[in-house]
Amino acid sequence: MIIVRYGELGLKGKNRKFFEELLAKNIERKLRRYGYSSRTKILRGRIFVYASDEAAPLIAKCPGVTSVSPAKELEYEELPYYLSRILREYKPSSFKVEAQRLDKDFPRTSPEINREIGDFVVREFGWQVDLRNPELVIGIEIIKGKAYAFLERYPGVGGLPVGSSGRLITLISSGIDSPVAAYLMMRRGAEIIALHFKQSQYTEKKVREIMDVLSEYSPQEISLEVIDHKTVLENYAQKLKEMGKERWICIFCKYSMIKMADEMAKKKNALGIVTGDSLGQVASQTLENLYIESTATHYPIYRPLIGMDKVEIEKIARDIGTYHVFVSSPEEKCPFRPRYVITQGDPKKFQEILKKVND
Repeated sequence: MIIVRYGELGLKGKNRKFFEELLAKNIERKLRRYGYSSRTKILRGRIFVYASDEAAPLIAKCPGVTSVSPAKELEYEELPYYLSRILREYKPSSFKVEAQRLDKDFPRTSPEINREIGDFVVREFGWQVDLRNPELVIGIEIIKGKAYAFLERYPGVGGLPVGSSGRLITLISSGIDSPVAAYLMMRRGAEIIALHFKQSQYTEKKVREIMDVLSEYSPQEISLEVIDHKTVLENYAQKLKEMGKERWICIFCKYSMIKMADEMAKKKNALGIVTGDSLGQVASQTLENLYIESTATHYPIYRPLIGMDKVEIEKIARDIGTYHVFVSSPEEKCPFRPRYVITQGDPKKFQEILKKVND
C-alpha cells in the first residue's frame, strides 16, 4: 500500500472532506489510465492507496499531493522483525528514524519511537546515527493504532486537486511559457482545455508531446483543440499590410487568439482564459499591448507567469518535464511576424484600425 500526504487540503475546514474525496478520486482515475488497479481510503490526514508500489511516482504528480511513500502496515510490536528483514539489503554509512504519531492515543510519543527503533537498528546492524544528514531515513507513521513503515518518500507537486477550481481555456504553444502557465493553473485546482493555433504539422506534433507531459499531472488526458493559425491571422495580416499597418500584426494575432478562446469558453462552460504572458518578455506582452489584447474577451484572463523572468519559468519547465520537448528541436518562427512591431500600442488607435480591418 501507498501513503499519500497532503498539506493545503487539511486547512479547508468544512470543505475538507470534498477536497480529500476529490483527490482520492483523481488518484484512482489517474492510476486506471496507466493500467493500475487501486482503491483508496481516507484516514486521519492521509489517503491510503492500495495499489502496486510502482504507482507511487504517478501519484506524486497529482496536484494536491505533498509526498508519497510505499509502506508496510504492521502492529507496532512487529516493527523490529520487519526491519531486521528489509534492512539487510542496505549498507548505509548513517541513518535516522523519523517517526510521526498521528494517533495521539498511542502510548509512545514520536521521540520515544525514534529512540526505541533507532536503538534496535544500532544493535542489529551497527549503523551510525546521523540526525542531520543521514544516508538512510527509516520512516514510521502511527495511524489508528497501526504502524506504517517506509524507506522512500517521493515529493509531490502540492497545490489543490484538479477540478476543485473550475474549468479554464488555456492557450498552448510549442514554446516554454504557456505549458508552465497551464501546469501552474492545474496545480491550483483548475481543469484545463488546451487551445493550440498550429503553424505547421511540426508544431502541432511538438504541442501534442507537451500535452502528453502535462497530462501526467491530470487525472484524465487533457483535451486539446487545434486551430490552423493561418485561418486566424491571414486575413488580418493581408489587410494590415495593405493599410501599411503591418507593425500591428502581433497585437492582432494575440487579440484574435483570445477572441477564439472566448468563443470556446462559452461553448465549454469555462470560467476564464489562461495565457503564458510574462510582462515585458516580448513585444506583445508590454502593459499597453496586454491591455489591448484583453479587450477581446469579457472573461478574466489568468496570467500566472506575469511577474516571472525567463530563468524562473525555465526552471519550472525543466522540473515538470516540458522543457526537454521544447529544446529537442528548433522552434518555428511565425511567418506573419514583421521586422518591426508595435511595442506600446494605443487602445484608441487599435480600435480605429480594427474597425477598418473588419469593414
